[in-house]
Amino acid sequence: MKKGIFIGIIYLIMIYMAFLYREPLMDWLDQSDISQLPFMFFLSVFFGVIPVIPFSVFAGLMGVKYGILLGTVINLTGSAGAAVIFFIFARYFFVQQFQTYIAKFSKIKKFDYTISQNAFVAVLFSRLIPVVPPPVVNIYSGLSTMQFKVYAAATVIGQIPGMIVYAYLGNQLFTSTHAFIFGISIYAGFILLVLIIYRWWFKRIQRIPGIGGN
Repeated sequence: MKKGIFIGIIYLIMIYMAFLYREPLMDWLDQSDISQLPFMFFLSVFFGVIPVIPFSVFAGLMGVKYGILLGTVINLTGSAGAAVIFFIFARYFFVQQFQTYIAKFSKIKKFDYTISQNAFVAVLFSRLIPVVPPPVVNIYSGLSTMQFKVYAAATVIGQIPGMIVYAYLGNQLFTSTHAFIFGISIYAGFILLVLIIYRWWFKRIQRIPGIGGN
């Protein structure tokens, strides 16, 4: 509860600051200079690892500044890059510290169970429907015996829809309210569909003899 209030306050402060400096912000967003791209890619990874500002806000700004396609590429680079960094840290550098961190999350047992059945599907669903916080997925995957190529493939594929949506919503926010609302509705429907498929899959593997205690 306290964490939610804190995050809400941070968002309100950011909205207020954006309102105060809206003119220079709009000027910057209008300058889709390709020479700034390397720095934008760096910032996307940086904010993915250290959320000085929420990554969703940055991702939306990239949609405004560079359009849906290029904005999606920048966003995907940042989110996937951050996920890889956390995975490497958890596997090779901060094992004990991350094990202590992971132990605090009650939902991790369900994620552990799905990984034991199909690591690719478990990570894929966790990206599409973030029931387990993304940093927890990154760290736990690194602590597990999961192959890096499986983790990387599931992460990239699973993050594509969300990164497209962030870029799209940012791009439409200042141009079309109807398109913005339409985008949110489509994404909400997509998440609902994925959630239904995930629950069906999870119940199905629990019914298999020798799995799920049956």
